Amino acid sequence: MKKFMISIGVGALIFAIWFVTLFVGKSIGLSILLFIVPFSYFFIYILEKNGKIKNKKAKFLLVPIILLSSTYFIFNNVFFNICNLVIIFTLLILMILILLEGRLVINPDLIEKFFGLIITPIDSIGESFKIIKETLYTKKNSYFTGNAEKKKKMKKIFKAFLVALPIIAVVTILLATADEIFANIFETFFYWLNNLFKPLENVDSSIIVVRIILGTILFFYFIGLFYYTCLKYELKNEENIIKEKINDNFTTKIVLISLNIIYLVFCYIQIKSLFLKNTTLRNVTFNYADYARQGFFQLMAVSFINLVTILIAKKRENKDDYKTNSFINYMSIIMIVFTFIIVISAGVRMHFYESTYGYTLLRLLVYCTLFTESILFIPTVLFVLDKKINLIKSYFIIIISVYICMNFMNFDNIIAKRNVDRYFEKDEIDLNYLEIATGTDAVNQIIRIINEPKVSMDVKKEAKEYLIDLYKSLDDYSENKDFRDFNISKIRARKLIRQNY
Repeated sequence: MKKFMISIGVGALIFAIWFVTLFVGKSIGLSILLFIVPFSYFFIYILEKNGKIKNKKAKFLLVPIILLSSTYFIFNNVFFNICNLVIIFTLLILMILILLEGRLVINPDLIEKFFGLIITPIDSIGESFKIIKETLYTKKNSYFTGNAEKKKKMKKIFKAFLVALPIIAVVTILLATADEIFANIFETFFYWLNNLFKPLENVDSSIIVVRIILGTILFFYFIGLFYYTCLKYELKNEENIIKEKINDNFTTKIVLISLNIIYLVFCYIQIKSLFLKNTTLRNVTFNYADYARQGFFQLMAVSFINLVTILIAKKRENKDDYKTNSFINYMSIIMIVFTFIIVISAGVRMHFYESTYGYTLLRLLVYCTLFTESILFIPTVLFVLDKKINLIKSYFIIIISVYICMNFMNFDNIIAKRNVDRYFEKDEIDLNYLEIATGTDAVNQIIRIINEPKVSMDVKKEAKEYLIDLYKSLDDYSENKDFRDFNISKIRARKLIRQNY
């Protein structure tokens, strides 16, 4: 085990240097993927070598981790860039925990385990360095003490390089002067090498200090993390004591019956007023957009409350009380149907509101949330009907899958397109919102405004000014960019603006 500490130390040093090289002083782009992929695979490798992996299926979490990491160089959406940092980090920790634990039970202890995996390695830093020091000292003694043959071999290698390098250099120079094609190979190599280290020439001294400090901190932390998970992490002996508890389900039945009666009346009103557009309100000028505005967030909250209520009711079932269990199941299924109608109602309200007042990020997120919740009804129904289904796992897969799809839908472009289409139809647009909220992913939609003959000169002027300012910032990006902050959206936007103006 101690011998493996050298690999851990080297890995920690490499990833600390790699982290500060990729992120400090540069905007996020391809760098996320370039760090996450090797870091994840190295982590899995050292866990496998130490026999710590209890559940290999946890490796499948690398799929959403890599997909979400790749969005940073494909798109340029500020909202998802912020959210994905949290989600990628969370998925990475969960993957490590499942690899170590075999499976995770959703309970308050999971929060303790989650933050424990982040904080506890700090306590292991001193111990890990002590073991590395002892290992290096042992290796040094075993290698040089009484080993004349190895010393002789090292001297031979050193002597060979000392003689060969000057000869190779002279011959290479002569050949380069004799043949232009051969010389061009080396010119290309040295040009690439110069460009690779060119950013270091213009680096502010403060950035260098930050890199050194942060790199040192990460080096210590990574050593503690690798050492703790590979050599010190132990599973707690959790005794699964199943206590048969007899629940009084009278309260549960009353709650379900009462809610279903309320939802029956509410759903009747929704079908009549929203879906059939038929209202009997007296002395009221009925505006469906304003009516819709009054409740889609409340309806979303109610639908989530209903899901929780159904799950709690199912959990409180008594094993031998078949009659009561059947009644609760029927009431739960009826509530799911009503909840589905409520979800549709919230979506219809949002549609009316968005058609009148325009498309925004928040409104698009509402649609996605309602869609996700609708899919969650499927495993919920199967769970209520006592089908063998891992509900938490099903929820997790559905939510992560939908979230990944949301990342690749190009929200900014959708928002801009819907608002531009609406402008062409109704001559109403909040161009300031599009300029602030969308960015490079929606440049092609702003160009549509300028190329449309019917658009007023004032709107065209404002759109052109925005594109000119954006092109200047993208010009700066193009001049200073390298592989770390490579971003397809920015490059494509700059090309589109240059082609059109």
